[in-house]
Amino acid sequence: MFGAIQCELVLDCVTKVSFAQLILNFIRYYPIAGFAFLFFYLWKKNYFERFRIQKVYPKVEKVWQEFRQSAVTLIMFTLIATVNITLSKMKLIPNKVYFGSISGLEAWGYALFSFLLITVWHETWFYWMHRFAHNRKVYPYVHSEHHMSINPSPLAAYRFQATEAFLEGIYIVPFIMIVPIHFNIIIFHTFYAMVMNIWWHLGYEFFPKSWARGTITKWINTSTHHNLHHQKFQGNYSLYFNVWDRVMGTNFPNYETYFEQVVEDRRKKGEAKRHKSLNPVENLVEG
Repeated sequence: MFGAIQCELVLDCVTKVSFAQLILNFIRYYPIAGFAFLFFYLWKKNYFERFRIQKVYPKVEKVWQEFRQSAVTLIMFTLIATVNITLSKMKLIPNKVYFGSISGLEAWGYALFSFLLITVWHETWFYWMHRFAHNRKVYPYVHSEHHMSINPSPLAAYRFQATEAFLEGIYIVPFIMIVPIHFNIIIFHTFYAMVMNIWWHLGYEFFPKSWARGTITKWINTSTHHNLHHQKFQGNYSLYFNVWDRVMGTNFPNYETYFEQVVEDRRKKGEAKRHKSLNPVENLVEG
């Protein structure tokens, strides 16, 4: 499938590039986001109920809207990749992506460095793009669709209108114009970014109570952090890490307290559930 990316600039090549990108985007996103929804919202719903951030579940029609709108984002991501590859083949823009095997300590060291570099770049791009998208004049045309999911499911991860999908995906183009990076590292990075996005929209919190105030862990975001953004809008703009929000003072003031309350509620529900399982006679009396 990916051999098309290295083919010559002819119509057949462009078609193969588009098809390869489209298939890759769809077969990664829908099975993973869909499985997360089926597992946590249907199959194991009762078991994981105590991990819920918002106690009410999103309505079915909202989830279907997330499912359908995600296709717009996947198509836009495909267009960005296709145009970028085509323009680079036409020598109109530089492209520093390289192929072949990664062998040797130096090669693997650089591969890791380039992954860290694109992660930092993506985090920075996302934070400032996200804050821009919340500008009152910009919001209706860029970000309003995503915030239709006030109580998001994992399928809300890619619920973007076309304009935001473009801004979400275009960050990679200037990066590969400047920084040499292996093709497989790009594939891994985009996969990692997608999985993290699905996780932050999952609607469940699994981290321990000390996470949001830990010396190291406080710099890493949580599902609660982004869920709170969907509830209150103007704050908590960062993606993987809680660096820009802390530096710029855009964390919601009650973020740590809210996170700890979510985890404490989880603990209490877990204890109550264990108590019931250990006292079957008491359950019969109560029934």
